[in-house]
Amino acid sequence: MVGTRGVLAILAGITMIVALVALRSGRKPLGLWLLTAGFSIATLWSGLSIVWTRENAGAVSSETHLLLGSTAIAAAVYYGMLARETDSKQ
Repeated sequence: MVGTRGVLAILAGITMIVALVALRSGRKPLGLWLLTAGFSIATLWSGLSIVWTRENAGAVSSETHLLLGSTAIAAAVYYGMLARETDSKQ
């Protein structure tokens, strides 16, 4: 049975794959907004993983999930700013 963290991980992965397809097909604003959404979902996944690994033994420590989450936040902000800039140019 897939838990909430698994669903978020799958949703983030699918969103990012669709974003890459959109970028490759020439729909840059849509692709950038989807990347922003994907990394935002990855941030939620990381937050839940931090809480989960504090209560349960995991393959990855909560400190590692914290680093993954901070990277996902930075990527979400970066792609969000790019998407906003692209939207304002059109």
